[in-house]
Order: sequence, then structure tokens, then C-alpha cells
Amino acid sequence: MSKTNTGLVAYAKAQLGKPYWYGCFGQTSTKALYEAKKKQYPSYYTWSCPADQLGKRVHDCVGLIKGYLWSDSTTATPKYNAAQDVSANGMYEKCTKKGSIDTMPDVPGVLVFLPGHVGVYIGGGQVIEAKGHAYGVVPTALKDRDWKTWGYCPWIEYTTTSTAKTTTSTSTSATKTATKTKAPTYKVGGTYTLKVDGLAVRTGAGTSYRQKKRSELTVNAKLHAKAGSMASLKTGTRVTVKEVKTVGSDVWLRIPSGWIAGYYNGKVYVG
Repeated sequence: MSKTNTGLVAYAKAQLGKPYWYGCFGQTSTKALYEAKKKQYPSYYTWSCPADQLGKRVHDCVGLIKGYLWSDSTTATPKYNAAQDVSANGMYEKCTKKGSIDTMPDVPGVLVFLPGHVGVYIGGGQVIEAKGHAYGVVPTALKDRDWKTWGYCPWIEYTTTSTAKTTTSTSTSATKTATKTKAPTYKVGGTYTLKVDGLAVRTGAGTSYRQKKRSELTVNAKLHAKAGSMASLKTGTRVTVKEVKTVGSDVWLRIPSGWIAGYYNGKVYVG
């Protein structure tokens, strides 16, 4: 099966909200897998095995890419390939094209790197990354993370081309200009409706804040939450705003369960 940059993006999107387990690449989580990984990587498994994370597809950061490379679908059991079993730093070393983040092409499926960490750029100024055990697989804004370098995965065919931007901010701004709509006016005490599905609930106003777990939601919010261990709300959910905060050009809303993006990256999420 041919592996492409668009296929990697689709795979990464399908893993959103799923748990982060170090040393994993798309296996289905079990207690046996937890015990095996804890024995293999004791310093990374200092947490007890959460019951609500069992039976789910799990990855670490570079495992998100390996999971795509080694699986025939977003749910198929991955088939280990020793030739492609590299760390995040090893992945960067093998990238066929790469450079500093300020030269990154606006091509979905490009990998972005920090020392010891990797994410998948999905276009529109957004990245999907298996960020850590406290976060799971989450979307983040390219501009909100201090990515250092980018690269083309050596085992993927890149079918989309784009001219490299001179700076990351230029790329992000161009994307925003093309898709930006006017931000709604939100009022404290007002009740609004979610226009997107799977909107993350966070501990603060911004994607740099941790996405809450489903167990941290209010009783009412749990009734409108997506299935899974992470806190994300279904489209059509009605929310009451307790506080409004503008972060750059984005607008974040505090609801009883935490913070959600009302207007983000030029798109209305709550209206």
C-alpha cells in the first residue's frame, strides 16, 4: 500500500483524543501491553493504568507516524517494521528534505520537530501531535509551539507541493487571511451553540493549556461529551459563557467545565 502525505494527515486526524503511551505505535491498549511497556520503560510509566484508556489505539509522538506507516487502515493492527523503527530525532535525521521551521513549506503531512519530539502538520496552521500522557493526541496551532525544524518523512510520497514561506508567521497569516471570518460578539452569561464536533475543553485559554479528561467535566457536560477519555464536546451542545478572553486574534470562552475556543484561527467554533 502506497503511503502518502494526505494519508498521514487522515490517520493523524482519526487518532485525535486517543491516549499517549510511550513506546507505542498504534497497538490496542491492554493491561498486558501496559505491564510490558512499564517494564521496558519504567521512567515513562509512573502512572497507574487508567481503565478508561484500555481498548484504545495508543501512540507516542513518533509512534503516530509509525502507526500510519505500519497499518493498512486507521483501525488495523500495525505490523512492526524494524527498518523504520526510529526515534523522533532519528526520523528527522532520515528526512529526505528538511530545514529550519522558518522555511517550512505549507504542505499537509510535513513533519515538525522539537528535540526528541515530532508532530504532523495538517494544513491551515494546525499540527496534530501525541503530546504526552497528560494530553493524548491533540491538535495545536503551529504558531503556539516552539517547533525548530521540519522534514519530509522518507517513507511517504508527498503529492502536494507548495512554495516554502520565508517565515512561519507569514505562512500562518496567509492561511488566516484566506479563511478568516468575523468573530462573533460573546457576552458573559450568554448561551451559545457549538458548531463543530469534538471541541476540546482545556484548563486555560489557549492550545498550550492541557486538554481536560472527560472525568473532569461537569455532570451535565458529560452528557454532551464525545466518547473517550479526553474532554471534547459534541456539535450542537449548548454552553453558558462565564468569562471571555481574547488571545491574539482568537477568542476563548470559559464554561462551567473549563475553556473552549469560540473563535480560533479565523473560524467560528461557537456561535
